Amino acid sequence: MPALKKRYYQKIDEEVYSAILDNGMSLSIIKKKGFLEKAAFLSTNFGALDNHFYIDGESQSYPAGIAHFLEHKLFEDEQGRDVTLDFIKLGADVNAFTTLEKTTYYFSTLDHFEESLELLLKFTSRFTSSEDAVDHEKKIIEQEINMYQDDPDYRVYLGCLQSLYPNTILDKDIAGSIDSIKKITAKDLKNNFDYFYRPENCHLVLIGDFDIEQIYSFVKDQRSKFTISHKTVEKEKNPIEADIQRLDSLQMDISISKLAIGFKNVHFSDNCMRESILVQLLFNLLFGWTSPYYQNWYAEGKIDESVSIEYEVSSRYSFVIMTMDTAEPIRMSSLIRQVMTSADKKLLLTEEALDLQKKALYGEFLRSLDNIQNLGSQYLAYFENDKTYFDFGQELMGITSKELKDFLNHYLSNMEITDFVVFPK
Repeated sequence: MPALKKRYYQKIDEEVYSAILDNGMSLSIIKKKGFLEKAAFLSTNFGALDNHFYIDGESQSYPAGIAHFLEHKLFEDEQGRDVTLDFIKLGADVNAFTTLEKTTYYFSTLDHFEESLELLLKFTSRFTSSEDAVDHEKKIIEQEINMYQDDPDYRVYLGCLQSLYPNTILDKDIAGSIDSIKKITAKDLKNNFDYFYRPENCHLVLIGDFDIEQIYSFVKDQRSKFTISHKTVEKEKNPIEADIQRLDSLQMDISISKLAIGFKNVHFSDNCMRESILVQLLFNLLFGWTSPYYQNWYAEGKIDESVSIEYEVSSRYSFVIMTMDTAEPIRMSSLIRQVMTSADKKLLLTEEALDLQKKALYGEFLRSLDNIQNLGSQYLAYFENDKTYFDFGQELMGITSKELKDFLNHYLSNMEITDFVVFPK
């Protein structure tokens, strides 16, 4: 019987118990003393990027959007009922999301936690569906895809990502396209379920004020009947590369233009958490609300509070996308490019400015620890080898101005930039 390993993070007063169950599933129990709410997250290492992989060395390819499609279908039981109704009866709030690299199912509740957890583990451990049911689901997902096509914020972000990585899996919607989902069959879904929804490919995270031994015994009892597969599944590991598309645009019924500027880069180190922090610090210093550039552009009416900076760093890709509403998209693109390529920005990377940004980011980190749903998502996102999200603060505060300047020099030497604009009709 695997023993629980305890880690205590003294500076932030957080404790985590972890184990690899007999069937290979990873388990993390985050004890939140005094919390009434409890939550569970079941995540499988299967996301929108994983439509090409290898089974026992043989190449497998499936239509884009299959991970998201499977997320939809698992919410149906053998009779075609929505299992959400069963969670509602227990007073639990359940949902799921698919990212580029993972699919996660989660619930939160004040009561009936073990019954809800049993239900979560049950409905993510089986897949049965007919072609008729799959065809019916295609219509629902088509509506979802079409809905996003009418969202200018989504279109400008995806358009920029498509310009950064044209003709790759990254330029596809997480839900796929109407053409790609039409190709998905019940057999495709069953195959991918068998390949990826195996205990050794899943991570269960429980958050709440638990009796640790009691909840650990409950999980072991629930998962004991699921065994390790004898097939070897190998995901694609090569970096996603493509020649950047320099500029693109479209028109929609909007009142003000939307600009997205994309930055693509190569890795600075093998430590994805630390590199993600460096990216955040760099772009916050240059373009965050405390930046003199931001303050000047805001005062001049060139931008407003809509400015957003999204960061994505993984072993296969690294990009940043800035989005904003602006009446001067071409001018703003030029100004931002000037900031990124001019020498005077190094004057912003002072010890004082870095210290301020580190404290601000550390404050956000501390606040996130008291939001159970956010904590679960972040814990899964940053879980890698022996590091967890609770190491984020220590990694952050250990970054020096020299390291940040070295990272800046690396970024400038390797970055590629593109724009995407949604103009008013």
